[in-house]
Amino acid sequence: MSQDILRSVFSGILPMQFARCADIGHLHRLRDAGYLAVTFAPFDPGQARSATVTDITPLGRAAIRYFGF
Repeated sequence: MSQDILRSVFSGILPMQFARCADIGHLHRLRDAGYLAVTFAPFDPGQARSATVTDITPLGRAAIRYFGF
C-alpha cells in the first residue's frame, strides 16, 4: 500500500532505493500525488526497474502529519 511506502521513506534515510515492481507502482502514485521526489531509472527490457526517493515534499510532510506517523 502507498501509505506503507510513505511510512518507510519517512522513517528511513534518504536517498532510498526501491526495486520491487509493486513498490515502483506505489512510488509512481506518491510522486504523481506530489508527496515524494522520485527518480525512476530509464526503462530497459533487459534490466530490473528501480526508483530512488530523494526527498519528501512539503505536501508529503503534511500527509505524514495527517496519517499520524
